[in-house]
Amino acid sequence: MSARPSLECVVAERVAQPEDLDPRLLRPTGHLDRLQIVVEHYVPAAGRCPGCGWPVLRRQECPSRQVAVCLLDNRPLPVRLAHLVEVVPGARAGRDSAADRHREREELDALPGLFAAPARSPERGDTS
Repeated sequence: MSARPSLECVVAERVAQPEDLDPRLLRPTGHLDRLQIVVEHYVPAAGRCPGCGWPVLRRQECPSRQVAVCLLDNRPLPVRLAHLVEVVPGARAGRDSAADRHREREELDALPGLFAAPARSPERGDTS
């Protein structure tokens, strides 16, 4: 066994600040802007993000891409980025409960459309 400490213990992970994010995320953005941010900040391997230069360890994504994906999917930000909720318009933190997801699905299903919405199957573990 070697006595060398692992790099994970020595290198502290940086905390993303608002100035580290893509500037487009700091103002209200549309769907296409968010998709463009996701594509521009895609990092296929460890190294640096080509869009913002954020160091990417262990193939983790850069914070700009993670925020853009959460905005696109209408999901809360991950815990490590939750402090950016006040800065990014439309971002939210916390956890979605099954009741919240069920309510959102019912609202979407109730919207008028060309065809009747198919019946949804219950979520895994949902006994209602």
